[in-house]
Amino acid sequence: MTYGETAVRQTIDRLLSDKRDLDAAADGALDNLDQFHIGGADAVERLIPTLALAHGDVVLDVGSGFGGPARQIARRTGNHVVGIDITPAYVDAARDLTARAGLSDIVRFHNGDIAGFQSDPAFDAALTMHVQMNVRDKTTWFRHIAERLAPGARLAVWEVCQPHRADLPWPMPWSLDGTDSFLVSAETLLACIRDAGFATVEWTNESPWVQDWITKTFANGLPAGPALPMLLDDGYTRVINYTTALANGSLEVWRGCFIKKADWR
Repeated sequence: MTYGETAVRQTIDRLLSDKRDLDAAADGALDNLDQFHIGGADAVERLIPTLALAHGDVVLDVGSGFGGPARQIARRTGNHVVGIDITPAYVDAARDLTARAGLSDIVRFHNGDIAGFQSDPAFDAALTMHVQMNVRDKTTWFRHIAERLAPGARLAVWEVCQPHRADLPWPMPWSLDGTDSFLVSAETLLACIRDAGFATVEWTNESPWVQDWITKTFANGLPAGPALPMLLDDGYTRVINYTTALANGSLEVWRGCFIKKADWR
């Protein structure tokens, strides 16, 4: 299993204890550690406006990882955010980091699959970042998300697509050997989201932006830490392989905004 790390919280404790001058509650202090997707906190900033949040709206983060996007949205907007993730150690780490950031009153996390997650009332918006690559039946998965949203709610996505068949250099951030990777083209992914009951507001290839972000972020080499690769098995190799595949066009990153159809069933 790719997401098999069990000592994430302990690793975070060690990394942060080595940086005693780091204020975990400061805006952006943990951005290099808790953003489990390409583009980091800057990518989340690109999604926040598309959610069109109003005062009192509650956001669902599907595949919330270490909780970076959920906490960032809560800090920026003041809205409550609920994250759900299948990996117990990630949820435990997300709760710990949220407490360190002083955001436990407006951000909370659940361990489980979206298919079995019960929500009442329905959420006003949702996001998912770098998750569907591990999902084989994407239409059903996005339908489960739609079931937990109010009619007219917005869904923001930041996802990896494969424009053409190509041999990828494993391991990648979402798969150690490719056996649990189910990449599709941008066209196929868009069709799956639409078939799940969403209307398209925007569907944009963000690969050029991602390339610029990679160039700037890694201009002086890989981050010294505390940084996300330090929390993952073979983390630095996975990051290097991913950025290489993005650079040669084997992979793309797409950003989307969708609205749950009012007549969805």
